[in-house]
Amino acid sequence: LGSISLANVFHSVTFFVTLKYFPGGATSAGVLKGLQAVLVFACSSIVLCGRWGGVEMCWSKSKGVSLVVVVCGILTYGSFTEKDRRRKDVKKGEYKRVRDVATVSGGGEEGRIMCV
Repeated sequence: LGSISLANVFHSVTFFVTLKYFPGGATSAGVLKGLQAVLVFACSSIVLCGRWGGVEMCWSKSKGVSLVVVVCGILTYGSFTEKDRRRKDVKKGEYKRVRDVATVSGGGEEGRIMCV
């Protein structure tokens, strides 16, 4: 009972750390849950097929298709997340249009470009 409680605490902590620090937050957590489901399919097939339960424990074409769909979705999501992060990093180094002190007091050109 203690080991199950410890495993649940560990699982909860890692889930909330993923929500807070992993790019994408809840969406990334959902994508990782999909990956977890596929891994459970694969591991249960290896460990349980022919040893415990019925034919539902064995690998099937539908489980294979599910694996391919989920892995392709994870790779696609990851590539778009990385592209978006790079695009945001590039924008951080740009200049922003601000009003300088002379413009605010009425003595300068409107919309002067300054480094912030």
